[in-house]
Amino acid sequence: MKNEYLKDLADGFGSMNKVENKKNEKQPDYQGYFKDSGKLFEIAGWVKVSKSNNKYLSIAVKEYTEKQPNNDL
Repeated sequence: MKNEYLKDLADGFGSMNKVENKKNEKQPDYQGYFKDSGKLFEIAGWVKVSKSNNKYLSIAVKEYTEKQPNNDL
């Protein structure tokens, strides 16, 4: 698992960290993990500005799946 703390994460809790080295504007500004009902989810957030000039965080959530190494070489 990517981070050891993820397996001990309690239900209803998670965290997001700022992405420091974005390679393009489509990448999220924040990324992290959240746990609910024993399932782990990846969360991503983008800082946006509304038409009335208010900042907000737009998020996307998907169930976490551990990435398998690519052995196609």
